[in-house]
Amino acid sequence: MSFPRLRPAMVTALLVGFSLGCGQSPHSATPGTGPTSPAGSVLALVAASTKDAVQEVAGNFKQATGIEVKLNADDSSKLATQITQDAPADLFLSANEKWAVFVKDKGFVQQSMPLLGNTLVIVTPQGNPARVSRPEDLRNEAVKKIAVAGPTVPAGIYARQALTKLKLWEELEQQKKLVPGENVRVALAYVERGEAEAGIVYGTDARISKQVQEVYTFEPATHDRIVYPLVLLQAGHKNAAAGKFFEYLQSAAATEVFVKHGFTRLSGN
Repeated sequence: MSFPRLRPAMVTALLVGFSLGCGQSPHSATPGTGPTSPAGSVLALVAASTKDAVQEVAGNFKQATGIEVKLNADDSSKLATQITQDAPADLFLSANEKWAVFVKDKGFVQQSMPLLGNTLVIVTPQGNPARVSRPEDLRNEAVKKIAVAGPTVPAGIYARQALTKLKLWEELEQQKKLVPGENVRVALAYVERGEAEAGIVYGTDARISKQVQEVYTFEPATHDRIVYPLVLLQAGHKNAAAGKFFEYLQSAAATEVFVKHGFTRLSGN
């Protein structure tokens, strides 16, 4: 049986098609050129402590623009790592400057600005059964467990700084009282469920829970300034909807929501 000979033009077309099919995958491209959100939607990675406030802001934004915002709320260190591994994301709201800088140094940031501030507090279950009113009371025998966020989590970093400044961290660690949570909301949950007699979380976390009470606010001088940088990622720069939400998060309307949830606005409105 004989086969028809392919014309030179047909051979060229086949080779071009083959080479296009074997090109680079999105994950082998340069930073920030990986998968993006569907047109007309936004994917924002936000610190766990901001989840409730950003959800409300996103709902107002959708009502005003029709643009849907999907949120992934978690420990800032985990979110930063996901971004640098080219996970789809348009915006990043970190609970400290360290992880925003980490993402920037990897080449994934188009624009960044300090957006929010917060406080660091001690909370106890309602009724305060261990009678904690100041950091030194964490030494008391009635306090068996103290919930803190993990060592790479911003809230955990601030807690360690504050307790170290007050010369308490090493003693409490030796007594094996410190119980790390995956993120600050997990630490809060330990206290809510009575699994810890005290916990160190953000002031905004204390406000959202009816199962805990705030008993002490750390002096700002005991820890680094709590700053939440808002980051427009390279992928988000290519998404007009993400650019609109980036601007909206800085608006007076968004600021009103953030303040209601206990945050402070660091710049702008």
